[in-house]
Amino acid sequence: MGRWSIFRDQAHGKNTRVQGYITTQGGTDFEQARKALGSMYRLLMGRDAIAVSDADTIEFLARGLLETRRYLQQLKRSERREATLK
Repeated sequence: MGRWSIFRDQAHGKNTRVQGYITTQGGTDFEQARKALGSMYRLLMGRDAIAVSDADTIEFLARGLLETRRYLQQLKRSERREATLK
């Protein structure tokens, strides 16, 4: 809890909690999705993510490639604006 996440608007207790058991194949696919999200983050943000959490990976799978790409592009623009204000 309280660790850095890619999808920054996560607030514990306010959003949906997901928990469950998955198959061995599902676990393998989940870890591949985690790596894909990390690669997308690196490509779009120009740096490695501090961490790619389970919640980030679930959010990525739920949103899909296009929405995740849009989110990261918007996040990068927002970070640039904040940097220019400092």
